[in-house]
Amino acid sequence: MYKSEFSEIEGVYRFKIDVPFHVKFVCIYLLKIDNKNVLIDAGVNLGDWSKVFFSVLNDAKLNIKDIDYCIISHAHMDHVGLLKKFKRKNPNLQIFMHDITNDILKWSTDPENFEEIESSAEKMAQKMIKYGISDKQGKRVSQIFTSWSKMVKYQKPDNLLNDGDEISFGTNKLKIIWTPGHSFGHICIFDQDKKHLFAGDHILSRITPHIGVFNVSPALKNKYNFNNILKNYLESLDHIDKLNPKIIFPAHQEIIYNPHQRIMEIKEHHKNRLNEIYNLIKENPLTPYRISQIHFGEDLDEMNSFLALNEVLSHLIYLEHQERVKRIERNDKILFTVN
Repeated sequence: MYKSEFSEIEGVYRFKIDVPFHVKFVCIYLLKIDNKNVLIDAGVNLGDWSKVFFSVLNDAKLNIKDIDYCIISHAHMDHVGLLKKFKRKNPNLQIFMHDITNDILKWSTDPENFEEIESSAEKMAQKMIKYGISDKQGKRVSQIFTSWSKMVKYQKPDNLLNDGDEISFGTNKLKIIWTPGHSFGHICIFDQDKKHLFAGDHILSRITPHIGVFNVSPALKNKYNFNNILKNYLESLDHIDKLNPKIIFPAHQEIIYNPHQRIMEIKEHHKNRLNEIYNLIKENPLTPYRISQIHFGEDLDEMNSFLALNEVLSHLIYLEHQERVKRIERNDKILFTVN
């Protein structure tokens, strides 16, 4: 049985429940606005996690049938897991998500797209092999990309969101801030009355969220340019900072009571990582994979090895767009060096 915790922070209900992977726990938030109950995110569909959530919801003297809205921050499995169960138990529940998130979920979970997903995953794996991983590791990358789509069940949203949209509750409004970086369709939800920001995985209290490129539909690739995803993420941080939130409620880790300071810390972290990577290849061209091994260590499991490579690659592409580094090819591998 997963451990759970229910608490109220400045009128916001937090449901904190353990998960058996590296983020340790997932938080779902509940807001009471103008006699409406609004959930932020839908947790994990794993083991008895849903049973624990419905039980802790009862601790707040609520039932899923009392929930009016559920707003999804992004497409990852620990944020959309219970959507189908929510909708089955409460058909009147209104589900909101960003248009890109809907596209990702709809495309990646449709069995009719499986061959296209496999082909896209294979192309991604071949790129990663060029960036330094072995053929064996590339095969596992392809398998991971393909298997992710089988771990989530698609639930059609009732409402699609875009950057700047507002959801009105009487005189109060929740503003939608599109914050691509950790996920292409990631949004933060800003309570303009209380100055509370519900940040999903965009801003965390102790670590920086993973920034990288993942498998998405060809249509989405053609519609948006997510090549320089770190630039997208840093610009998203600035957008949030200008809102001057009072408190940030993240999906993992602790509540953030110093939003501006934390945003500056994250920006400084990425600035330092960019400089470290730049200095590492100043005299010695390296593949992105080798850079990730030096930067993050060589004892990572296969999943974290891929995430480390993806993270380094996002920083190299950012430097490449600044014309500070360039790529060269040797022995069928891509290496980066300074300009």
